Amino acid sequence: MKLLEEYGLNKQQISKFQRYLELLLEWNEKFNLTAITDKDEIEEKHFIDSIELVKFFDVRNKTLLDVGSGAGFPGIPLAIVEPTLSITLLESNGKRVSFLREVVKELELKNVEIIQGRSEELGTREKYDIVTARAVKELNVLLEITFYLVKVGGYFIAYKSTGVDEEILNAKHAFKCLQIDEYKKFDYFLPKSKNSRVFLGILKKNKTQKKYPRRYGEITKQPL
Repeated sequence: MKLLEEYGLNKQQISKFQRYLELLLEWNEKFNLTAITDKDEIEEKHFIDSIELVKFFDVRNKTLLDVGSGAGFPGIPLAIVEPTLSITLLESNGKRVSFLREVVKELELKNVEIIQGRSEELGTREKYDIVTARAVKELNVLLEITFYLVKVGGYFIAYKSTGVDEEILNAKHAFKCLQIDEYKKFDYFLPKSKNSRVFLGILKKNKTQKKYPRRYGEITKQPL
């Protein structure tokens, strides 16, 4: 955990990441949780990548919904490094939900709640200060199924890599429909591989119209 040590985390936090890594590799032998199985790569490409968010956004004492949490990225790492952050992990796959529950229990993460379901079906509107999505769908689809969950004054934050400019271009109509006129891009590089990554932060200024999100079949058949 050299990269996490260099990041400035304390011993307790690093211990939690170590146990998280062990559980991830253990469960990955039975279920497809991650294609990355090298320990150093997991540390960099999952753990470090997840927590880079705190360098660009103030997450202290905020509520955060992690959509399509999968194996817990970025929600679990963020919960470890910022205990004042109240995190909800949203995942539709039952096996992955079982894994997330085991991790939360083992790591004693009191600031994490887990919901099994899909974002477009949650129904609770304008609830979270921050909604994150990492490696989940194209932006024009992603915005419709998540943006209604963000509080006015809050942010939707997408973890992206190369190609984000094209996604933004393709999402112009979605921006118009969802009354989005302001976003920020933050470029960063992973410390070892030097892979280029981007945070796309979209500020919510107005309540989302009740007609969004549409039914998922409509969204995928005819994206905004």
